[in-house]
Amino acid sequence: MKKIKLNRFGRRFWRTVSTLFGLLVIFNIYYFSTLTGYDEDRLFPITTAVKHSAYQNAIAKAEEHLSAIGANTDFPSFSVAVGHQGRLVWTAAAGYQDLATQKAATPQTQYRIGSTSKAVTATGVARAMDQKLLDIDAMIGDTITNWSPKKWDLNMRQLLSHTAGIGNYTDFGLHSAKYTMTNYYPFETAAEGIKVFDRYDLIFAPGTSFAYSTFGTNLASVVLEQATSTPFLEYLEREVFTPLDMQNTYGDHDKPKTEHFATFYETDNGYYREFRSLGLLYDINLSYKWAGGGIISTPTDLVKMGMSYLKDDHFLSADTKRTLWTPQKLVSGELNEQHYALGWRSYLAYKNDLLLDGETPLWMVHHGGVSKGSQNFLVLFPNYDLVIDVSINTNIDNFGSLGKQLYTIANYFLTEIEKEEIPLYRNIKTATEQ
Repeated sequence: MKKIKLNRFGRRFWRTVSTLFGLLVIFNIYYFSTLTGYDEDRLFPITTAVKHSAYQNAIAKAEEHLSAIGANTDFPSFSVAVGHQGRLVWTAAAGYQDLATQKAATPQTQYRIGSTSKAVTATGVARAMDQKLLDIDAMIGDTITNWSPKKWDLNMRQLLSHTAGIGNYTDFGLHSAKYTMTNYYPFETAAEGIKVFDRYDLIFAPGTSFAYSTFGTNLASVVLEQATSTPFLEYLEREVFTPLDMQNTYGDHDKPKTEHFATFYETDNGYYREFRSLGLLYDINLSYKWAGGGIISTPTDLVKMGMSYLKDDHFLSADTKRTLWTPQKLVSGELNEQHYALGWRSYLAYKNDLLLDGETPLWMVHHGGVSKGSQNFLVLFPNYDLVIDVSINTNIDNFGSLGKQLYTIANYFLTEIEKEEIPLYRNIKTATEQ
């Protein structure tokens, strides 16, 4: 048999292939050795804090669904809160806040809420708008700490609607990746976090296109704190968290972790392990992006925030709510592709097979978030005065799977309550159709 002789390129190629294959084998050995299997007969404890008697039929169906989640999903825990007409009507949690200690999740269990933080930030901006401290159409110029002048100027409206031209994770280079991939470095202020992306150019002229960006919201938080002369998280605490009794909401690593802080996981077909960044287990730090994805909260607290929009015009004025929930148009006159408003998505005629009869359009205002080992989904149905939020302490590949859980539960309540089309809806609909 003739011996094959490889040239220098061939030898290098096969050495590289062998090395990569070896690393892949080592990684898989490491990965599977860190997984733990769920018990086949595992219990899925349910803890309920609020259970309003006027909604007992809807709650009974929701509780039955909640019981089934443990058997049918890889969620270590699932927490839910529902509010109607300005009051909490059901709050419950199923599963475990921590699997190793078998500590049951409760409605007080705190989760990373990912990009739902953007809606929290927008609520803070709205408060400043009502206080006449902030003009969202004023150009920010070169007055913002750690923000250097770019080719084009931009404003708060563009930042909150993702039309400012600021890139996102994959648009930035290694300088940014050092922070965004490791999630390790501590930041003391929102302004300090601007250094993560300031050196990169805008990816389009503001107002001409749409590009979802966590970092645009981060910049918005610095504009907010300079307009109010108050550090970002301190302003949120004073103007949002305290007035709404959101006792379990704060910026990641801004306060010590409490006994209610969830442990976060990776799950895979009946197996789990504690969440790892870059394959390593260490303390995740999201302080570089509080405004865009670094808030810690509970479904109960987020439903309280959602209800503040619907209850009356005391917490936020009608004009400000209309501004925040009107889907934004590009300079071309077209609506942006996600019907994104300011810190919220606002679908004026949403249809889903799991909601009502599947054919009835609903006005749905919402935001979802994916974080490190955690996901959250906050949904408001303003014409039904209904708010619902869910959180889990793992990541799933298809966010829509979490949406299905929320829609199923929401539908139990939607079918029990009356619709009342509010003037705000008609005003926004008219503005969008012009």
